[in-house]
Amino acid sequence: MTDASSVSLGGETVKATAAKFTMAAVGFVGTIVFARLLGPTAFGGFYLLFALVKIADRAVIGWGTAVKKRYSEAGAAKEELLGSQLLFTAGWVALSAVAVALAAPWLASYTGLPDAPILFLVLMAAVALYEPIDRVVQARGLVGASTWTDTLRSLLTFPLQLGLILLGLGAAGMAYGLAAATFLSLPVLWYFVPVGPAMPSRDTLEHLWSYAKYSSVNSLLGTAYDRFDVLLLGWLLAPAAAGNYEVAFKLTVPATFVMMAASSGLMARVSHRHSKGEGLSEDVSNTLAFVSIVAVPMFFGALALSERLVVTFYGAEYADAAGLLVGLALYQLVRTQSGTLSQVVDGIDRPDLNTRISAVTLGLNIVLGIALTLSVGAIGVVVATIVAETLRYVLVAFVVKRHVPETELLPRTLAEQVAASVLMFVVVVPTADAVVIDRWYHLLAVVAVGAAVYGATLAIISRKLRVTIEGVVRSSRLEL
Repeated sequence: MTDASSVSLGGETVKATAAKFTMAAVGFVGTIVFARLLGPTAFGGFYLLFALVKIADRAVIGWGTAVKKRYSEAGAAKEELLGSQLLFTAGWVALSAVAVALAAPWLASYTGLPDAPILFLVLMAAVALYEPIDRVVQARGLVGASTWTDTLRSLLTFPLQLGLILLGLGAAGMAYGLAAATFLSLPVLWYFVPVGPAMPSRDTLEHLWSYAKYSSVNSLLGTAYDRFDVLLLGWLLAPAAAGNYEVAFKLTVPATFVMMAASSGLMARVSHRHSKGEGLSEDVSNTLAFVSIVAVPMFFGALALSERLVVTFYGAEYADAAGLLVGLALYQLVRTQSGTLSQVVDGIDRPDLNTRISAVTLGLNIVLGIALTLSVGAIGVVVATIVAETLRYVLVAFVVKRHVPETELLPRTLAEQVAASVLMFVVVVPTADAVVIDRWYHLLAVVAVGAAVYGATLAIISRKLRVTIEGVVRSSRLEL
């Protein structure tokens, strides 16, 4: 049976990253269409609701992370682990229904969506079923299969959402469309799970709980941290401010694709090797060298084109989002490194350390975010998040260096990416000033010039990149 250590991490990362960019293309078109059709208030209302769902489902996801960790270990009771996940999911969805019945008026008022309670439950059921099973597929090292199934879900989501919105459902159409696409994708995901569920034994549950008591808290703290910005803006300012934030955030999401693809496989690989007492530093160092390969040029691209990007794609009513774009691009850059290191900490069976780090950084983000948002507006919450994420990086880097001392935290390849991005910036700024950008294809042409400069420069100056590409191509040919 396939396990995480027998799968090519580089090959799976390339497959998953390709899938992520396919999803990004579909999602990007979707956000443009839906932002224009719904307007900032309804568009922001949906994302406020979805942010609440993503916080409320953290117990299920945290248990799923524990299942992923134990599933990836040598000699795991895989059937029992899968059974425990299904039982936990059913119980949590039932508990959520009771909570929603009590909080229905507040949900509708906070999001501005009259049907918010039923939309919340539909989304909760879909996400709570899909995401934990997705983690089981990742635990087998099949990150490419996991991500391409998620891409299928995105390809289904867009037309379903668009059709429901055009039928007059408004923001509710976005929720129903996402839920429907998720349920339709579940059978494909199950295809990659080679075992059926079984009733878990007490020993299995105790072994799971020893990890889940931390991973569930980590999941809650991590999502509260990730979605704190949009929730705070909805509370202190208005749904429209949340809509502006979401527009800027969506533009920066591709920066994390390589990190999310690589770190998902890295966690399972580190877990499996750690359970067998094998070395970890080479896998960790190689992953850190490339997880920011998209984030670095995106930050410099945001510096050069922030206002043009927002207004050209989303329209003048979202112009205020331009000020948030650069800050969020910097946050995503730091996150590519800190997120990878956090997965390593989970993989070496120390989720308790991630719990402490998450609690500290979330606390800082809340205090600083409220203070800065009240004093300087929406940009304040972005500044607070950058500061908190930088602290997270410092703390997880210290932990990884202590437990895996041979790890190279700042590889030369990262410096080469910065150098190539600086040259790209120098070329893009005068190019953008020389061209009249009043159509989306004008902007894409300028972005393509920048991407070409960055890619060519990096390929020339980075020997490690060339060697890595050759290795991935070779492993892909062997698989074929």
